[in-house]
Amino acid sequence: MTQTLINTLRFADRLKEAGFAAVQAEALARTLGDELTEQLPSKADFQDLRADFKTLRAEFNALDAGLTGRMDALDSGLTGRVDALESRVDGRIDTLESNVTGQIETLAGKIDGQRFAFNLVLAALGVLIALVGVLVAIGLLVLLGAAPAMGQTAGEAETFSVGRTFRDALRSGGEGPLMVVAPAGAFRMGCVSGQGCQDEEKPVHRVTIAAPFAAGVYEVTFAEWDACVEAGGCGEYRSDDAGWGRGRRPVVNVSWKDAQVYVAWLTRESGAPYRLLSEAEWEYVARAGSETVYSWGDRIGKNRADCDGCGSRWDNERTAPVGSFRANAFGLHDVHGNVWEWVEDCRNDGYAGAPADGTAWEQGSCHRRVVRGGSWVNFPWDLRSANRSGGTSGYRNSIIGFRVARSLTP
Repeated sequence: MTQTLINTLRFADRLKEAGFAAVQAEALARTLGDELTEQLPSKADFQDLRADFKTLRAEFNALDAGLTGRMDALDSGLTGRVDALESRVDGRIDTLESNVTGQIETLAGKIDGQRFAFNLVLAALGVLIALVGVLVAIGLLVLLGAAPAMGQTAGEAETFSVGRTFRDALRSGGEGPLMVVAPAGAFRMGCVSGQGCQDEEKPVHRVTIAAPFAAGVYEVTFAEWDACVEAGGCGEYRSDDAGWGRGRRPVVNVSWKDAQVYVAWLTRESGAPYRLLSEAEWEYVARAGSETVYSWGDRIGKNRADCDGCGSRWDNERTAPVGSFRANAFGLHDVHGNVWEWVEDCRNDGYAGAPADGTAWEQGSCHRRVVRGGSWVNFPWDLRSANRSGGTSGYRNSIIGFRVARSLTP
């Protein structure tokens, strides 16, 4: 209002300068000022406008909150329905995968059973043919009047047909490890599957096993190691079982040197040439005719081995008793997982220059030796048939054991 009076007086001064009489100019300016004052909004009008504005703003905020709430509710509802749908789809996929896996494992079991039966038939035929040969030879010797004593014939003509299992008697009492006869043959050694290949698994090369040999059906057990200790053949080293129990569990915390002491004792006790497998022999019997990632296929499956991710009751916790899982086509158990297995060979970073006849590679870093097969603490990829690792010859660990071999010919 003060500003209005000031403007009115200024207008009056301008009228005076324009020639109006002072009284007339002031009168005219006051008249104009009163009209202007009447047209300006009053303080009450401003308060009313402010109240209306506050009301409008409150209504806008309420509307905004309502829209936000409905949008949040809509978003939450959609999210819940999407999650529910996703859960149902995942459930259907898991069920389908479980059913397919079960059918595949059932089919694999049937195939293995038929293959085992076929091998038994072949073995029976081999035994029958050998028996016929012996009878014919005895008949000829009788006809010639030179037949030797039956006991000598049986001892000298002992045969080891492929797939046959046996135990050698020990001089100190009891029997040696259960062995199975592996056939002669040839195979491609190294990363033949083309999956996850490492440089040390190359080059892939052909190896020929000229004669059958025997390999341990199982990894050497605590019971078998303890028998050696009790007989004085393995010193007084009673290997630590880590609190998991002894008996049929694979012996652990044994070095390559310990394994050499055991096979030397076994040779003296049985009179037969026991040893560790060569690395080539190990891969040959582990693959058992396969060229896949594992002896049963390219996927680890479930409850086929003991490792971190194999789906067994012992996974990543401890060793499993030997023979807890299905044998491969050559009749060997636990070549994948459970414990790493010492073999005879010196450590080399690849296969360039490796023997092609299946014998042990006695050149390279011979203070280090090779282990194969993976263990209960390793991931499935470490259990591949082609995978290689190693350690110093005196190294002991709860993830390492060994398997024995036996030559069948001089």
